Amino acid sequence: MLVGQALVQIPAEFEQSIWGIAKLFVLVGLLLYLAFAVVVIRQVQLMARTVTGELDGKIRAVAWVHFAFAVGIFLLALLFL
Repeated sequence: MLVGQALVQIPAEFEQSIWGIAKLFVLVGLLLYLAFAVVVIRQVQLMARTVTGELDGKIRAVAWVHFAFAVGIFLLALLFL
């Protein structure tokens, strides 16, 4: 029985390419999430024009905070992945 050893040795070049592909998938996913945050802002703007109420300002603020969060996470991923 092997203890502390891998059953199959993976070449270093292949392991690096797997991580590169995984990082690319994460960045593409975060980019899609950023696009979703833009759509949320647009929808909130359209809603605010159609329906007026007490929560307009708060909902707009939440949408912009959500967008800022999405941008921040995407930038952090670009820097640290």
